[in-house]
Amino acid sequence: MKAVSDYIIGSTAVKIIDTGRRIRVIDVKKQTEKKHFIKISVAVIIAAALSLFSSLGVVRYSNSESILNKKNYILKTQIERLQRDNDCMLKNLEENSLSYSEIFDRATHMGMRFPSGKNIRTYKYKKGSCIRMHAAPIEYGE
Repeated sequence: MKAVSDYIIGSTAVKIIDTGRRIRVIDVKKQTEKKHFIKISVAVIIAAALSLFSSLGVVRYSNSESILNKKNYILKTQIERLQRDNDCMLKNLEENSLSYSEIFDRATHMGMRFPSGKNIRTYKYKKGSCIRMHAAPIEYGE
């Protein structure tokens, strides 16, 4: 059985607790200060933990935002490169889709000429044989 007695020794209030096995003497003022200190300490620890977790959340959000910005930049540069490649391919397609008359007109305009009769040679060959040709300077006549 527990017996509690309150006493005042000088200017100090004391609580004496007899539990049957031992007697405890507790200074009431120190006990209230200790409880108050523990409450403040727990509140500070909780506040520090909340501020730590919130700052980690902000850092994580900022990090994910910067990663997304980098990915967005990479995707934009890839799109721009693909658009340039597409434009080049379309231009090449337009250039390569010339008709025979356009090619002939451009070639004759640039100086193409047909070989004269003495520049043309014909060869006779049998099936299964081959003809060896050696490059010789070609002179174009007018």
